[in-house]
Amino acid sequence: MSVTIIKSTGEKASFDIEKVKNTCRRAGAGGPLCDQVAKTVETSVKEGTTTKEIYNLVFDLLKKESPAVAARYSLRDAILKLGPLGFDFEKYIARLLIAYGYQAELPPILQGACITHEVDVLATKDNRTAMMECKFRHDIGIFIGIKDTMATWARFLDLVDGAAANKAPHIDECWLVTNSRFSHDAIQYGHCKNMVMLSWTHPKERPLPAWIDDLSLYPITILPALGHEMAGQLIQGGFILVQDLAQADVGVVQAKTNISDKKLIADLISLAKQVLQK
Repeated sequence: MSVTIIKSTGEKASFDIEKVKNTCRRAGAGGPLCDQVAKTVETSVKEGTTTKEIYNLVFDLLKKESPAVAARYSLRDAILKLGPLGFDFEKYIARLLIAYGYQAELPPILQGACITHEVDVLATKDNRTAMMECKFRHDIGIFIGIKDTMATWARFLDLVDGAAANKAPHIDECWLVTNSRFSHDAIQYGHCKNMVMLSWTHPKERPLPAWIDDLSLYPITILPALGHEMAGQLIQGGFILVQDLAQADVGVVQAKTNISDKKLIADLISLAKQVLQK
């Protein structure tokens, strides 16, 4: 008998244990641990259980067995935590793209044919330059809809016309990137215009989490031991990604932050290295 759960959007859906196993695998959990977690979750889920409650249960179960796996599992929440810390989503996306061989920058205001535009990221690779609009959502239940998609396309067209008039740099592609999801209409319109649409679940074969997981480009906020204040200190010190911390030594971290506890820093560096070892 199927059990109905409540998604973050308020929609109802049938509980699918395979999705729990898949998220555990994505986080690097082995088969036995995935099965163990799935069995516990399956016996705990009741009619009306929310996806947030399921997430919390899976996280707690993974954390008991492997803090590193639990950290990778919490990727979505880790990105959400960047907002309150004042670290712009577009800066994170730029770091992501640089790791993939792009030349990426947060450009100054650009002049289109008609008006000026604040472009989040300009990224160039293989002699093609993309204009990127990065939409950060504090609530994962809020979709990127058709209005934002059409507005991004209109901005792109004005910049293309501006480039033709030597007012703006040449731009070849239009990207829309979000930590949330796209509405059906947004995806349909974006594909019709050959936009690159990148979200938490789209495109299905390689969504945003795959870009992050493949090169272990995890934000520092993924470390479960970090409080809000300490995460802010690390980011201010230039430790944006887990990789940044894993490659540093205690003295360097201490010098670039206001964190004085050497043992705490050493423990964080050790956990950072574990998170990177899948």
